[in-house]
Amino acid sequence: MTPETWFWVGAVGMALGTLLPVRDAVRNPRRWRFDAVLAGVTGVAAVAYVLMALGVGALPMDGFTVQLARYADWLVTTPLLVLYLAMLSRPPRRTYVGLVVADVVVIAAGVGAALSPVPEKWAFYVVGCVAYAALVWGLMRTLPAALGDDADPRVDATFTTLRNLTVVLWTLYPVVWLLAPTGLGVLQPEMEAIVVVYLDFISKVGFVAFAVLGADAVDRVLGAADRAATPADDD
Repeated sequence: MTPETWFWVGAVGMALGTLLPVRDAVRNPRRWRFDAVLAGVTGVAAVAYVLMALGVGALPMDGFTVQLARYADWLVTTPLLVLYLAMLSRPPRRTYVGLVVADVVVIAAGVGAALSPVPEKWAFYVVGCVAYAALVWGLMRTLPAALGDDADPRVDATFTTLRNLTVVLWTLYPVVWLLAPTGLGVLQPEMEAIVVVYLDFISKVGFVAFAVLGADAVDRVLGAADRAATPADDD
């Protein structure tokens, strides 16, 4: 099977994944902001996969092809995943902005590494890895600190599950990039497509599915926000 075939598989999988938050938003309109973020993740990814399947944004390089639509997808969807985690943990705005900046540096460095010759390629790769380490620190330390030690157990459990899923799977992407034709060339283009589609599906549709299943945590976050916005009655 060609990479394009796997791109179509990815497009269908992402489109089906988008139905989960859309259905939840219809059934529970109060959660629409959370569901809109989730639908944005898989919806944007579905469009990106269609573009890749059609060859749009495919940039031929020396011995491999850089899929610009893939990087554009990541540039939009990874901040949305971080946003969802931030909506659960409710950190200061500057914390989320800092995480997004680190995320954008990771993606930009990946593009730079894919498009650059040696040794610039590896310089970009190292920059991306350093930025990713900062991003992981924020996900593992800063956001849980914003959640607090007295967080609602259901919110804490949902946040932790989604955060751990994200960190584990995202950590595999630099390894795949290194082994793919963009890096050392150990993986053939077909195998790279299979692996990346699989990682994308689990990291996006899997995230969305777990989030929808744990949507009662959203209700508790919204309830806490309502209570915080309501002035206390005078004695």
